[in-house]
Amino acid sequence: MAEARRYVAAPTLRRFQRSDAFVRCVVGPVGSGKSSACVIELLRRAMRQAPGPDGVRRSRWVVIRNTYSQLRDTTRKTFEEWVPAEIGSWNEQAFTWVGEWSDGEHPVHCEVLFRSLNRPEDVKKLLSLELTGAYVNESREIPKAVVDVLEQRVGRFPAKKSGGPTWSGIWMDTNPWAKQHWGYKLFTLHQGVREEDRDLYELFEQPGGRSPEAENLENLPPGYYDRLVVGKDAEWIKSYVDGEYPSNDQGSIFGPLIEKLEQRGGIGKFKHPTDGVFTSWDLGFSDATGIWFWRVNEHGVPDLIDHYEAHGQPLSHYFDEVDRRGYEYVKHWLPHDARARTLQTGSSILEQFVVRYGADRVAIGPELSLLDGIQAARWLLEQPVRFHERCAAGIEALRSYHYAWDEEARAFSRRPEHDWSSHTADAFRYVACVAKETRLIARGAAIVPPPPAARDLRTITMDELWTMRPKAQRTRRV
Repeated sequence: MAEARRYVAAPTLRRFQRSDAFVRCVVGPVGSGKSSACVIELLRRAMRQAPGPDGVRRSRWVVIRNTYSQLRDTTRKTFEEWVPAEIGSWNEQAFTWVGEWSDGEHPVHCEVLFRSLNRPEDVKKLLSLELTGAYVNESREIPKAVVDVLEQRVGRFPAKKSGGPTWSGIWMDTNPWAKQHWGYKLFTLHQGVREEDRDLYELFEQPGGRSPEAENLENLPPGYYDRLVVGKDAEWIKSYVDGEYPSNDQGSIFGPLIEKLEQRGGIGKFKHPTDGVFTSWDLGFSDATGIWFWRVNEHGVPDLIDHYEAHGQPLSHYFDEVDRRGYEYVKHWLPHDARARTLQTGSSILEQFVVRYGADRVAIGPELSLLDGIQAARWLLEQPVRFHERCAAGIEALRSYHYAWDEEARAFSRRPEHDWSSHTADAFRYVACVAKETRLIARGAAIVPPPPAARDLRTITMDELWTMRPKAQRTRRV
């Protein structure tokens, strides 16, 4: 049997664990013990669940993290550091842990589901989970929509006929988020929360790592924070070391520009015609698809009037969504991978669009590298563009789109993190590429070729289907 570890909560974390608020969050610097406290909280709540008719304390929890790799390598590691291996077992395929032990009086049955936001099957399952409660790890990387969904799913296990949950709710941890982040607006500014409901949301702020009241120092190497600041910029130190709220999320690609856009009144409700509308798409063949709806304003640059994203849906779903909005479309702009044919249908996404909307209303956008596309998007955000309030989810994704963190270099790389924000951000890059390149087209410097004519699927031969397969799959087995 593994040696038992004794957990002693720091003052802020002790107050955090004693709270029964429906949604609560602890904010603090890196290394302050937040994640450990949240894992202990899961076990503590499981043992406080009232016994059901069969005498068993039953509960079901979900643990959320931004990406699967973070969930596997960081969140699970913290979980296993505190949870004895002998009291439970893993279902690796479902990424679920089931614990069974006794508190000396009653058996305890605790189910913990680990879910990430960059796997579409995980996102879809969130909508149907029956949960006691939820733990969101590093909530500043999570969209507000996920918390909204969790609020609807917790408190539903055990069923009422079995006694119901003794307590239900959501707890979160995070490094300090930017002042434009939904978390700061919710917990600090109470935006969207009625006066009588503010007790449902509670925030706990730990002291900075270099302050006299710093927490968890006894579990960190001597001089930990002093070494951590070496070579880091002031905003990074402000967030990760001193536990203060930065101006923008660290590593954010578009965050500072979105902030300036908001300051000049570029985000809000405005009237616009419903004709002359373009769409720009990022197509997720196995995960999310993001769509921006835009018109050219009097300054000759886009007004972003609408946004839509969904996970794991067939193309017909997006066609129906586009059509039901009642806009009159000029053209639907697709990325270059829309030309790829699929073995399932024998046709490309582009060809399916042409069949639906006609060749004159569908086009492949200009081809730019990732870095050039990001620069085009930055250029566009500096223009007199406007975002309608209907684009709130899309704006949140643009704020959250960030460079990946390199653990070895302890710095942000120049490669964007692929997470929940990627598809909407990529679709916005395509808006920017079209906007910038069409300015060149107007001067005769660039020409976008028309799409190929649609192909009747019934005329495709077996030999043609064979050539559509990727080369790696063409090896004949004897």
